[in-house]
This record gives sequence, C-alpha cells and structure tokens, in this order.
Amino acid sequence: MDLLSLIREKSKSFVDSEFYEGIEAVILHISVAESHLENAKKLGEYLYTDVIYRTNQAFEGALKEAYRVLAGKNPSGVSPFTIEQYLENKGLLRERVLAQFKNYRTEWRNAWTHDYQLFFTSQEALLAIVSISAFFSILLDQMVERYAHDQEKLKLRERSYSLARQVPNYAKLDFLDQCVELLKRFSIDIERDAQGSRYPSEYEILGKLSGFISESDPSVSVTAEKVVRDAGRRLMLDLVLEKDNRSVIVELKRPSMEWRRRFREGLEQLKTYLVATGSDEGILFVPSLNRESIGVEKRTLELGNKKVRIVLIGPNGKQT
Repeated sequence: MDLLSLIREKSKSFVDSEFYEGIEAVILHISVAESHLENAKKLGEYLYTDVIYRTNQAFEGALKEAYRVLAGKNPSGVSPFTIEQYLENKGLLRERVLAQFKNYRTEWRNAWTHDYQLFFTSQEALLAIVSISAFFSILLDQMVERYAHDQEKLKLRERSYSLARQVPNYAKLDFLDQCVELLKRFSIDIERDAQGSRYPSEYEILGKLSGFISESDPSVSVTAEKVVRDAGRRLMLDLVLEKDNRSVIVELKRPSMEWRRRFREGLEQLKTYLVATGSDEGILFVPSLNRESIGVEKRTLELGNKKVRIVLIGPNGKQT
C-alpha cells in the first residue's frame, strides 16, 4: 500500500479550502522523509536521523491543521505542546485517531529523539514514516468528515433551505419516517452537487449527511462513528440519530456498481449493530449520485427474540 498516494488523494477534499496549503506542507515533509530514507543507502546513514526530524515536522503540521478544522481555531503562535494537549483533553480526536496519535508521540516525540548526538537506524526511520503516515491518513478522514459537515451546514443556510417546505407533513411523521425523509432529501441534495464534480469519498458523504440532518432538523441529535463494544468486539456505527428517547442506527454505504453486494453486506452489518445495541430501528442508506430515483423498502424482522424495523433506502430497484 502506498500510504503517501492515499494521503494525497484524501487531501483533494481540501483543494478549495484555506487548509489546503498547510496539508500540502505536511505531505511535503513526509515525501522528503521518504526521499531521505532512500538516499541514505547511497549518501550516508546520517539521513536516517533527518527522516525523524522530518516526520516530527509532519506530526506538528498535522496537529496544527487538525486544530484549524476540528477545533475551528488558528494555530498561529500556539505551541505544538499546547495544541497536542488541547486536542487530547477536549476529546476532539476519535478513538482510533487518538491511538495512532499516542503511538507516534510515545515512540518519536520523546526527549531522546531530540538528542543532537543521536543517530537512528534504517528500521527506526522506516517505522517513523509508517507511523506518521498512518496517523495522518486516518486523521485526514476525520478532518474530511468535519469539513464536509461544516460546509454542508453553511450551504443550507446560504440557500435558506427549509425542510418544512420540502416535506409539509414532516412534523406529524413518526421519528423513523422523519429519518427516512431526511435521508431521501439528502440524496436529492448531494446528487445535485455531485454532477460534474469529483466523486465524494465515504467520509465526505458521512460529513455532509450529518451536517444536512443537523441543519435541517436541529431537534435530532446526530452522532457519527459511534463506538460500541459487544462481547469483546469493537463496533463502529456510521450514524446514530436520536430524538425524544428514540434512537435509529444508520448504516451508510457509498454508491457502487456492485449494488446487490453493498446492500447485502450493509444489511448484515446493520443487523449486527441492532442486536449488539439492543436497538429496534435501523436504516441502510445508499445515496444516489446518478439521477436515479430513490426507493424505500420497509421490513420487520425477528432479531435476538425481538422484532426490529429496518428500512432500506437506495436507487430504485437496487435493494436486496
């Protein structure tokens, strides 16, 4: 796997943003670190030490850009240590991002890594590159989602979007049906935006979706990537929508040519999450990006000795 190419692809989500220059600077530090690793074979082992210095610069830059996107704060004049403490103490980094953050900081940000008399080996240099690349890659996922969330809310405000105008009887609907309407309206919205533009990633879609729901119906509590544990397993729920003591789990699947497989896999995941959480309402959602009409199929299933309601939403005729 070429982690740097993967990072470059994810960075495209920020091309039109004020964050892009800083993200590009982080990518440059990682790229130079890789060059030092390769050149050390010919020019000398001292370049392995330069690799560590470059990955540390990439780490600091990554945290600064995360501070901009996730905290909405300007990192200028703020020390890297202060930013590290803020992101960790405020709980802004999700569990898997935080794990990689702590790993890099423990292994490569210790005082001994700043000893000017110290020399690193090729293996240590390689591990440092892999560590910073993995951290920045999954950090970018969270940043992409947050940025898409904020941009979607801003777009709806600028349009003066009104869900009441789109669905006049919305307030009278059952909560599960309200969730269905929100997802259908979102699919129409994102389909319009996607025409002629870059195909959005799953994290972009997730961020846009959470922003759309939050702005369209502020009474709905939206939690993205909620972690639950069941019998030693760590499960990640794409979206949980809550209102008036009701809870609906949403499993999101990115549009794909393999519709039947995506729906089949998504449905099995959703069943697992409903059993693990004890919830009795869930939605499998595949938005349309190709001007296809949206179909809705409702099912009642027996799971774990209880009845659950599941709704499949996707391009017409593509459900399982």
